[in-house]
Amino acid sequence: GNIRVFCRVRPLLSSEQQGRVGIVATDVPNQVQVSSSGGKARNYLFDKVFHAASLQDDVFSEVEPIIRSAMDGSNVCIFAYGQTGTGKTFTMEGSQDCPGIVPRTLQQLFFDASLDTTVEYSFKLSMLEVYRGCLRDLLAPRQKQHLCIQMAGSGSTEIENLTEIPIKSASQARYLYRKGVRSRSTCWTTANETSSRSHCLVRINITCNYGKQSHASKLWLVDLGGSERFFKTQAQGQTLEEGKAINASLSALGDVISALQRKQPHIPYSRNSKLTQILRDCLGKDSKALMLVHVSPKEEDLGETTCSLGFASRARAIHL
Repeated sequence: GNIRVFCRVRPLLSSEQQGRVGIVATDVPNQVQVSSSGGKARNYLFDKVFHAASLQDDVFSEVEPIIRSAMDGSNVCIFAYGQTGTGKTFTMEGSQDCPGIVPRTLQQLFFDASLDTTVEYSFKLSMLEVYRGCLRDLLAPRQKQHLCIQMAGSGSTEIENLTEIPIKSASQARYLYRKGVRSRSTCWTTANETSSRSHCLVRINITCNYGKQSHASKLWLVDLGGSERFFKTQAQGQTLEEGKAINASLSALGDVISALQRKQPHIPYSRNSKLTQILRDCLGKDSKALMLVHVSPKEEDLGETTCSLGFASRARAIHL
């Protein structure tokens, strides 16, 4: 099917309001309108648009059907994209009171599995980050051997040495997820107090046995690093290098999306990017992908907002 694209607009923070109005309007269903003072308004159409007052419940109710597809045997990827400080990690991880897509998904998988007693599901959880072009296992008992991406004979992507933990309950899965989150590389940037300096990927391997038959699928839940350009963050030194690595892999993701959009015979999954190599299974035929693009309503973020919305619009035009 197509890559489905949802857009979530974060609210203006109280410190940002001071007589300002946001540049992003969501009055028309499934449409985002961006207008700046003196500029011409631009409209972008998506499969679903969540306005600034949308709740985590609203978002998850729209995401839930694609999770069901993973239970039914499709490889699925749900990824959050956008500049730093637009709410990607809030959408994916959430907070104790407002859990995001990942903890809700872990709950939902076990709930759905309990509904059909003729089918036996098993789940394995892995978590890794792509940090400055390197892979880090976020669930390893201690930093263990080098993670290596391999192509299996079936054409699927495997990550050698990645920790895989069989999960028996939603509470165990959520505990492991929180443990992995604590290991993630974060730092302070001018755009965000605890900016994620990496891409964080949660993988759930799903096996379904029914009678003498079985199928296996992968569900990826991905919080991508911030997509902003360097002059926005005033990054220097290590933070600048982290930003360059994030941008290089997002650029590679953009190349894959462009090639898919143009139906090119060669899709550059593996060119210099661990991120696109890993997600190859979910950005190809017979897979389903959902992009949640996040934007800021602030006028000073106009450039980043239009870049993000343009990227998301190109992704929406793809038929996998």
